[in-house]
Amino acid sequence: LWCIVVFGERSRPSRPAAWHAMAELYSPMNVQQLTDPGGFSHRSGHDELHFALGVFPKSESMDATNDPRFISGSVIAKRLAAFQTICVVSVLMVNLSIKQMFQLEKIFEKPSGVIAYVGFILMTIVFLLNLATVVILIQQLFMTYRLLTAGPTGFEIAKSYYLNPNIVAMRHGAVKGFFFSLPLFIASTSCMVFVSFDAGGSRELAIPVMILLGVVAIALWVANMKHTAIFKERYALAKQYETPLLMHVDTMSASHRSSHPFGGGVGRFFGLDV
Repeated sequence: LWCIVVFGERSRPSRPAAWHAMAELYSPMNVQQLTDPGGFSHRSGHDELHFALGVFPKSESMDATNDPRFISGSVIAKRLAAFQTICVVSVLMVNLSIKQMFQLEKIFEKPSGVIAYVGFILMTIVFLLNLATVVILIQQLFMTYRLLTAGPTGFEIAKSYYLNPNIVAMRHGAVKGFFFSLPLFIASTSCMVFVSFDAGGSRELAIPVMILLGVVAIALWVANMKHTAIFKERYALAKQYETPLLMHVDTMSASHRSSHPFGGGVGRFFGLDV
């Protein structure tokens, strides 16, 4: 069998040089080659921007560099996953609020007209807060992920964008607006319940439901404030214990560098005493 393989390979007729040239030209590594030495053009008819698309604003996509770090998780990606959940819930809240706004009665001459109008205003605020949350968070998700995959320095660039004071203020404002809209949505729902019962001639039956919904709205507000307070306390505590550790690491690194200016030998590594 070995002889057959060896002599079979030797006896196989050699391929012409043109065949090797075409194989090299159309190999996956040379897919970007546009012309061969003979001047033959390999351009596609769709390489240039179509004239009909020229009316849109000019845009340029970033380079698609396959960095191995893209497949590994990062702190920014984990944080953005939480904002994706808020975006989904905000979209649902936008749909619910806009439907309830059109279902509210527009006859304000009745005694319940004032309550209906208050519920309409509250539902409008809920709609605007959640719409702003969706717009801000989706833009930041889109742009941050684009910067993360921008190249070898994508994480550093995305970090500078993510921690920009303007971006941070808009993101935190959007999240706070979302959580603030939940109690408002329940309060507006209580107004709608009262108007619905009043239209049926049983206003007294709506009062217990309004009280229950009002208590739940206040409970949600208190729960949100409690979560925020505990989070700030834990974060401050983490930073309090983190600062001495980082100072110790910096001190030990500086002492090793000062005592071993050449590392005790070029290329030698001294571990940190931590």
